[in-house]
Order: sequence, then C-alpha cells, then structure tokens
Amino acid sequence: MRVEEIEAVAEWLRELDIQFVIVGGSAIERSIAVGTGDVDVLIAVGQWEAIEKALENNRQATPLEPYSRTIRSTRLKLGTSVIDLEFISGEPFAGTHSADEFIEYVRNYRSEKSKGVRYATPPVVWYMRLSIDDQWEQYASKIRRDIISGVPASTLDAVVDIGDHFGVGDRIRERVGFVRRILRLYEKPDKV
Repeated sequence: MRVEEIEAVAEWLRELDIQFVIVGGSAIERSIAVGTGDVDVLIAVGQWEAIEKALENNRQATPLEPYSRTIRSTRLKLGTSVIDLEFISGEPFAGTHSADEFIEYVRNYRSEKSKGVRYATPPVVWYMRLSIDDQWEQYASKIRRDIISGVPASTLDAVVDIGDHFGVGDRIRERVGFVRRILRLYEKPDKV
C-alpha cells in the first residue's frame, strides 16, 4: 500500500463525513515503509449505520462484509487502485472502558494529525494487535517486521502503558514479553 493510496482513502472517508483514525500498518506506513496490504480505520460504534448508508449506493465501494460488531470490510476503487478497507470499532481494545473512550483516547493522546487526518501512533497499533485474543500471537511477526523497518523496540514500553490505562496491563505485559522473547530469538545466531 502506497502512502498516496492511504491518503486518498482518508480523503474519500472525509468526503463521506465519516469520523475515523487510521490504524494498523497504514498508520505506521505514513512514516516508515512496512509494506501493509490494506487500510484499517478505527471508528465509533455508533457509526456503523452511517457507514452502511454512505456505501449503500456508492459506486466506488462494495457493501460492508461480513456483518460483525467489531470489524467489517469493503473494497474501494479509487482511480486505478482497488483497496481493501477495514472499519474497526473499539470494543476489543477498550479493556475496562467503553469503546468510545478508547477512540477518544487515541484521538486526543495517541495519534498524530497530518493533512487533516489522524494517524494512530505505533504504540496504539501494537496495542491493538496484542489485544485481539485469538490472533495476538500471529501479530508478533508484524511487530517484528515493524521493528526491522525502523520502529524502535522501545515502543513496546508505551504499549504496556496503554494496557495499564485501559485496565488490561497484566495481559498486555505478558504479550509484550512474548514479543520481546521472539525478538531475542532473532538477535543471536542459533546454537544447535
């Protein structure tokens, strides 16, 4: 995914008057090339209906698939590019808080604005990856990829801070420990 494509998706969403924060690899891609394959956006829970309505007769996007409370996707055609766009609500990441509190926290404290668009910082991206109970171990390789690409490994400390803020620090601390062990495995040559 090229930065220009991410920016085009952001502009398209703004034209539809959808409030969002770019997350996932797309947020990191803005400053460090990590080779993400889609655009992920964090939205408020109450926006699903507005998004469905905005896409209903829109020739540039397919209807939202599949129906899920927390993540739905569409394929978006912008110019000659076909882009996978995922809408993600904050429920899986809110811990002891509400989903909307998570989004406001990201908007107000853990994102950067560029060209009128909010991009989550790398600690948020990694926190979200490590918050998905049935997939977090798979995301360890993406975090490693991000570190190899130039995101400082010390970013993991801020991931724990976010977990503490949302009342899930112990679980996130354990998962960050797993990521650090994976990183150490690759630091030293294998001694068999």
